[in-house]
Amino acid sequence: MTRRPVLRVARQAGYEFLHRVILAPVHEGRLRDVDWPLGLRPLVTVGLVGYVVAALLVLFSGPLREWVPLAAQSGTVLLTLPRALVWIVLALTALSTSLAASGALHARAWLRWVMTGFVVAIMLFISVPDQEDIPVARILTIVACIGLVVFVALRGGRGYRWWDFVVIVVLVWGPLIVTAAVLTSVNRAAGFDFVPLLLSLTLSTLGQLAVPAGLAAGAAVASVTVSSALWAAKVVRGVIGSTAVYIVLGLVAVWRTVDVVLGAGALFADAEAVRPLLGSALLLGLIAGAWVVLARLRPGRGEPTAQGMTDHIDALALVVAAFTTTTIFATPLIVLAQVALGYGAPAEVPTFLVWVAGAVTDTIPLFIVRGVGALVLIALAVVQARRGRRTLPELMAAVGIAGALISAAALFRFPLLWGGDALAILGAVLALGVLVVSLVRRALTPARATSVLIALLMSALFAYRDIVTDPIAFLLGFAGGAVVLFGFVWSFLTGYKAANEDSRAYPRPARVQLVLANAVFGITVLAFLALARDPDAAVSLGDLAEFGGQAYGDPLVASGLLLALWAAVRGRELDDVPEEPEGEGVTATLAESEDGSRDAHAVG
Repeated sequence: MTRRPVLRVARQAGYEFLHRVILAPVHEGRLRDVDWPLGLRPLVTVGLVGYVVAALLVLFSGPLREWVPLAAQSGTVLLTLPRALVWIVLALTALSTSLAASGALHARAWLRWVMTGFVVAIMLFISVPDQEDIPVARILTIVACIGLVVFVALRGGRGYRWWDFVVIVVLVWGPLIVTAAVLTSVNRAAGFDFVPLLLSLTLSTLGQLAVPAGLAAGAAVASVTVSSALWAAKVVRGVIGSTAVYIVLGLVAVWRTVDVVLGAGALFADAEAVRPLLGSALLLGLIAGAWVVLARLRPGRGEPTAQGMTDHIDALALVVAAFTTTTIFATPLIVLAQVALGYGAPAEVPTFLVWVAGAVTDTIPLFIVRGVGALVLIALAVVQARRGRRTLPELMAAVGIAGALISAAALFRFPLLWGGDALAILGAVLALGVLVVSLVRRALTPARATSVLIALLMSALFAYRDIVTDPIAFLLGFAGGAVVLFGFVWSFLTGYKAANEDSRAYPRPARVQLVLANAVFGITVLAFLALARDPDAAVSLGDLAEFGGQAYGDPLVASGLLLALWAAVRGRELDDVPEEPEGEGVTATLAESEDGSRDAHAVG
C-alpha cells in the first residue's frame, strides 16, 4: 500500500471516529434554531455568552486568582474571591434566575407558579441583610415581587413575546443592584466589603440546587468511554478491514492481560479489596438477570443497543438525580426560613422550616428516597418493556439495580458494593475468556473479534478514565472540578435534544429558556467554587460527580460490557440492529401527559 492511500485511510478512520463519538452526538443533542420566535435568538445568545464566560472562569480560575486582587471574607470557612469578578458571578446568578422565571412563564400552571414563588423567595432572601431604618432595598424588593406576581398572572400561559424576558430581568436585577449598592455604601465606611459576602451567602444557599446536575455530570466520562470503545472497533473493521481488527485485538489483549495480572495481584493482596470484585460480579449478574426478564416481557423481538444507551444516559441521570435528591426540596425551605427570620416572623416558623430541611437531607431519609427511586425506576423499566420498547428499559433497569445496591450499602451496610477498577478488571477477564474459547474452538470470526475488541477497549478506557479529565484538573487544581466541568460541558453540548421539540404544555421557547437556566446556574456554582478555591464552600460538586459516576456511569459501562460480551458469544458484532425509533427518549418516556400525549411533558 502506497503512502497516499495509507494517509487517506487514516484520515477517513479518524474522521469517522470523531464524527461518531463527538460530532454526531453534538449535532443531535445541541440546541438548534428550530422555528424560534422573534426575540428568542438574542436571548439564547445572551445565555450562551453567559455559559461560556462561566466556563472560562472555571477553566482559568487558578491564573485569575493570581492576577486579580482577592477579597477575603471570613465565616464558617475563609473565602478569598477575586474582587473584580464577584459582580460577574452575581450577574450570571441573576441571569439564570431570570431565564428560569421567563421559561416557566409559558409552561404548565403548576410549574409557572412554583418557579415564580421560588424566585420571589430568592429576591426577598437577598434583601434580608438590609437592616437600615429606612430599608430601601427591602421596600424596592417587595414592590418588585408584587410586580412579578402580577406580571405572571397577566402573561402566564400566553404566547411567547420577547419583552417578557426584559420585564422579568428588570424586576429581578433591579432589587439585586439596589441591595448591593445600599449594603456596600453602608459597610464601606467601616472598611467592610459586603458584595463578596452577598455572593457567598446567595450561592452557599442556592448551590444545593446544582446537586442533580453535579450528580448527572459523573456519567459523562462513562458515556464517552462506551461510545469511544464501540466506534473505535467499528471504524477499524469498517474502514481499515478485518485484518486490522485481529491485529488491534491482539495488541489490546496483551495490554489488558498485563493490566489484569497487575490489578488482580493488588486486589488479592488485601482480603477487603476482593469485595469490590465480588460486588462487580453481582452487579453484572443482576443486570443480566433483569434483562432476561425484560426480554420475556417485551412483545415481539428487539435488542438493546450500546449506542442507544449512551444517547439516553445523560437525560436519565439528570431526571433520576432530580427526583431522588432531597436538597431540591430542602433548599426552598432554607430560603423561606431565612426570609421569615429576616422579615420578623415568629421564631418558631424558621426553626421548624430549618428542622424539616435538615431532617429530609439526613443520610437515612436521603438514601431511603434514593432506594425507593431505584425500585420505581425498575418498575418503569418493566412497564416500558411491556409496551415493546427496548434499550431504555434495559438502561433504566441497570441504573435502578445500581441505585438499589448503593442504597442497601448505605442503609444496611450491604458488603458487596462494586468498584470502578474492579469492574474494569472483571470486564477484561470475561472478554479474554471469550477470546480464548473462540481461539480454541477456531471460531474467531471478524464479527466476534470486533465485539471482543469492543469489550476489551471498554474495560481499558474505563480503567484509564482519568486521562480524559487530568488536563483540566491540572489547570483547575482539583480533580473533582475537572470531572464536573467535563460533565457539564458534555451534557450542554449533547443532552438538550428535548429542548428542540414542541408541545402545547411546554412550548419550545419555554424549554429552551429552562435548559439554559439550568446550564448557566450549574456552571455558575462551579465557577464560584473554583474562584473561591474551596470546593466544599457551598456544595462539593466534585464528590457529587464521583457518586454520580458510580450511580449512573458504572451501570452504563456494565451494560456496555454485557452487550459486547453477549454479542461475542453469539458470534455477532455489537449494535448490528437498528437504533430505537425517534421519540422514545427519556423525557418522553418518564413523563406522560394527563391526556396520554407523551410529548406534552417531554421537558429537557
